[in-house]
Amino acid sequence: MTASPTLPPMPDLPSRVRSEPAWTVPRRTVSRIPVSQKPVHPRARVTRRFEYEWLEHGLVRAEVSVAPALPAFEAAFNAFTHGALIQTSEGPVAVEDLSPGMMLESADGRHSQLLWKGSINLVPGAPTLGDEPRLYRVMSDAFGLGRPVQDQTFGPGARRLDRDPKFHATVGAKAALVPLTAIADGHAVIEVTPLSPTRVYHLACETHETILAAGLEVETFHPGPETPISLPEEMLALFMQFFPHLGTVRDFGRLDTPRVTADEFFAMSA
Repeated sequence: MTASPTLPPMPDLPSRVRSEPAWTVPRRTVSRIPVSQKPVHPRARVTRRFEYEWLEHGLVRAEVSVAPALPAFEAAFNAFTHGALIQTSEGPVAVEDLSPGMMLESADGRHSQLLWKGSINLVPGAPTLGDEPRLYRVMSDAFGLGRPVQDQTFGPGARRLDRDPKFHATVGAKAALVPLTAIADGHAVIEVTPLSPTRVYHLACETHETILAAGLEVETFHPGPETPISLPEEMLALFMQFFPHLGTVRDFGRLDTPRVTADEFFAMSA
């Protein structure tokens, strides 16, 4: 994948439904959605290829969209790197091998059905509307025994569950989700600049969840309250096209665990 200037309109192609049960389907891209011809965000002159799969009536559908490479869009696709081990009801499975319909294990031992998986390529040096891509390598046992059980690399959109008592006074909860970008220290969490194109993924379940990636507690995707506020109406509509199994942004439900930003985390740690 390389980011490129906005592509000319392309004809609509019909979607194809995978007729096999969700847990047995092969992985393939089946169709392509063109960029909207309406005026878009003034900065949206760089486009990206977004791939996603979702569960619909027990079957898995898959689509590809070419859309503006806005940071808010990319955040829905960039939490896990290729090979990240996600705990499921059947044991650990590499994120690229997950399929909507599978059951993911939550940090509290419950299981939640995977409804959506999205992916993009991060390409060093390519035109982008956000920062240059970074990955975050979490060393084994960085946050306690088996958290994670082995060195594990994450994308820039990953947030981990932190149970520091200071969050009770700050956010009124016993734990909060902290971006890995805020805790990269060069030892336990190492910021890495990819040298070649890197595939990254995100996952969404029935509700916002904290799942296990190689034993580390990380969140599934939720746009949070800031995304619908920050996007113009036409961009929010384009964003929701990535999630055909949902009607509106409200259908994501509530955040299961509060989040803190990097700046908030730094302020609490000062």
